[in-house]
Amino acid sequence: MVSVARVQKVGSNMAHKKVNLPQKDCAFCHRPFSWRKKWERCWDEVKYCSQRCKRNAQSAAKAANKNQTGISQTAPNICAAASVEDEF
Repeated sequence: MVSVARVQKVGSNMAHKKVNLPQKDCAFCHRPFSWRKKWERCWDEVKYCSQRCKRNAQSAAKAANKNQTGISQTAPNICAAASVEDEF
């Protein structure tokens, strides 16, 4: 007896083909990424392929800004203990 395996088409229920989706290059990693349903309303505004790239781009911009200005973005140390050493 010979059994016949049934072959299912992958993604046959999709209304579109993935090859027809628009693509963009990620502004951070420069890899291509495809349109997603969740980006349907804001595709023109999408710059990054993932939240990770978005976070990395923002932290890189902050680091570049900090290095460019040479000024620390943290609050200065105004602790009284810092001036105590000068008194002794």
